[in-house]
Amino acid sequence: MKFSTVNAKCASYDEKHIFYVGAHTGSFKSINASADDPYAQKNLHPIETLTKTSKITCLEFGNPERTEILVGRTNRFVKVFDTLEEQCTSNFEAGKDEVVGLGRSGECIVVGSANGTVQIVKYPTPVEFSVGENLARLRLCPDETSRMVTGGKALKQIIKLWDLETQTVLFSAKNVRKDMLELEQPVWENDVVFVNRNLIASCSRHGYVRLYDTRGPQKRPVQGFTSDDPDDQLSFSCLAAHGDHLYAGTTTFGARAFDVRKMKSHIHVYKGFTGTVSAIRVDPTGQHLLTGCLDRYVRVHHTQRTALEYRCYVKSKPTHVLIAQYRERQERESKRAEDDDEIEIVEDTNASDAEYEELFSNMPTVNERAAQSNKRKAAESGDSTREPASLGQKKKKSTKSN
Repeated sequence: MKFSTVNAKCASYDEKHIFYVGAHTGSFKSINASADDPYAQKNLHPIETLTKTSKITCLEFGNPERTEILVGRTNRFVKVFDTLEEQCTSNFEAGKDEVVGLGRSGECIVVGSANGTVQIVKYPTPVEFSVGENLARLRLCPDETSRMVTGGKALKQIIKLWDLETQTVLFSAKNVRKDMLELEQPVWENDVVFVNRNLIASCSRHGYVRLYDTRGPQKRPVQGFTSDDPDDQLSFSCLAAHGDHLYAGTTTFGARAFDVRKMKSHIHVYKGFTGTVSAIRVDPTGQHLLTGCLDRYVRVHHTQRTALEYRCYVKSKPTHVLIAQYRERQERESKRAEDDDEIEIVEDTNASDAEYEELFSNMPTVNERAAQSNKRKAAESGDSTREPASLGQKKKKSTKSN
C-alpha cells in the first residue's frame, strides 16, 4: 500500500490547539496547530534512547488544567511530564506488565497493568491489589478521582466500578442475555470511559457499544448499539465521551458518534481513514474530534459537521493522542510569570546587619547635658552677633543712598 504524506488544514479551522502524540515506536511529540508551521513536530523525548519496549501504551492528563501528562509504556515505566516546562518531572517503574491505565487521585498516581495488577503509588509505601486477569483498560472518574472503572477480555472482566480508598467493588456489570442456543455472549471490553459520575460506557472488538448506569439495581446495559448488518461488521477500538455524546473509533470504518439517550443507531460518521483508529479524543469545547490512525495520520474532525479540518502525517503509528487549548496554556504561563515577578520583602527582626552595627559602634559618645549647654551658648552668641551685623548693614545702605 502506498502512503501519502500530504498535510492539510481547513481555512475555517482557527482553533489554537496543541496535540500530544504517543507512537508505536515510543516517540512522544507535540504539534501546535496554530503556529506558523502547523505541521511542525517537536520531540519531547530523546529518540536515541528508544528501544523495542518503549511503545507508549497509555497517555492521560494528570490534572484538570491539562498541564501534566502521564505517559505509560510497554516496559512498565511511567513518566510524569510537565507541559509548561516541557520536561520530565519524574520517572518510575510500576507493575509487572505493560501499562494499560493511568490516572492521578489526589497526590497518588494509579497505574494499571495488563496482568490485572493495580498499583497506587504513594509515599511512603504503595498499595497494590488485583482486579482480575486480562485487563484491557483502566480509567479514573474525572468528577470523583477516588472512583475507577476497569474492563478486559473475559466474562469475569465485564465492567467493574472500584473504590480506590477501600479497594472494593462498587458496581459489577452483568453480560447481556444468552443467545438462542443458551450460550454466553463473548466479552471483550477494549475501552471504557466515564460519561459522568454514574454512567459508564464501553466498546468492544466484538462490535458493540454499551452504556451502564451504576445507580440502579440493573446490572445489564441500559443502552447499547450492535450492528445487525452482515456487511457492516464493526469492531470498535477506542472510546471518548463529551456531554451526552460518545465517540468510538473502529478498525475498518473510521469513527462514529452516538447519543447516550438513544443508542439504537449512530448519529454521525467520520470518514477519511485508511486504517484502524487507534486513539480518539474530544477537545474541551466538544466541537472538535482528534483521532490517531495506524495510517500514521493525526486528524481533526468537526463533531457536528463531520468535516475534516486538519490532517498531519506523524511518520510513526500513533497509539494515543491528547488535545489541549493553547490559549489556556498561554494564560497559565503569563500568570506564572507574573507570580514570579512579584517579590515580597519580609523584614527579619531577629537578624542583624554587621555593617549597620559597626557604623554605630564607631560613632563618638556625646554627653547629653554638655550638648544641651553648648547648643544654648551657641544660640546666645549667635543672637548677639546678628544685631550689630544687621545694624552695620543698614548704615552701609544709608551711606550708599547718600
